[in-house]
Amino acid sequence: MKREFSVALIGAIMFCGGKPLFAEEQIDVHPYLNQEFFVDVGMYFPTREVMFRVDGSVAGPGDNIDFEEQLGLRKSDETFALNFGWRFGEKWQVEGQYFDSSGRRDWVLEEDVEWNDIIFNQGTSVGIGQDFSLLRVFFARRFESSENHEFGIGAGLHWLELSAFIEGNVIIGGGGNEFRRESVTAEFPLPNIGAWYIYSFSSKWALKTRLDWLSADVGDYDGTLINASIGLNYQMFQHFGVGLNYNFFDLDVGVDRPNWRGEVELKYEGPFAYMSFYW
Repeated sequence: MKREFSVALIGAIMFCGGKPLFAEEQIDVHPYLNQEFFVDVGMYFPTREVMFRVDGSVAGPGDNIDFEEQLGLRKSDETFALNFGWRFGEKWQVEGQYFDSSGRRDWVLEEDVEWNDIIFNQGTSVGIGQDFSLLRVFFARRFESSENHEFGIGAGLHWLELSAFIEGNVIIGGGGNEFRRESVTAEFPLPNIGAWYIYSFSSKWALKTRLDWLSADVGDYDGTLINASIGLNYQMFQHFGVGLNYNFFDLDVGVDRPNWRGEVELKYEGPFAYMSFYW
């Protein structure tokens, strides 16, 4: 329910028919609408949900492993993030986004965990960790209904890098113990379609929303991707401002590769506080 509400809220604001949110017409506009470049740099404070499944060659598909609930990974963490944009020509724009997230913890298993034909038994002390990074590039055409707001539609690409591991002692034949480390890694591109909407209340304040979406079978990966944001930006000086966004990212894909058959489910959502530079 929380995911559906987040996406619906952003979509409702974005696709409001290109009409101003307020009747009063503004002459001065925010730099997002009249400057060639912008960069937003700050800290992202997401709550995350991380689940991996690694199917064994003998046992076949297993259960998803919840890295927060089953393995005790922290549910939230802060991370560096940035947005950037370049307006060129009369109607064209390129935007981008980057953030990464990682975590590691030692944990005593409260239940058995199966990972690629290896069973880490309940009561075992294990080390677990995960890394995830996202680079988004989006190319679109702008459509302007008036001088104080615009929307655009286009296509983009998400380059994703992710990895996860679990290490600890496992029981082997004959009742002995053996230290094992099992890990998976993947790097892959996912194309998407999307849109954005900006409304400038004045030269100081702007509302900006965007939504990227994918549901497709791409090479070794099959699933869905949603990447959305909504927030306000305030211009403090001519080339400098501050802003606060709510960012939402959800990835649910199946993986069919020689070194990893299984599934990954990632969800990141939370505030992004940042400084803006426009020129």
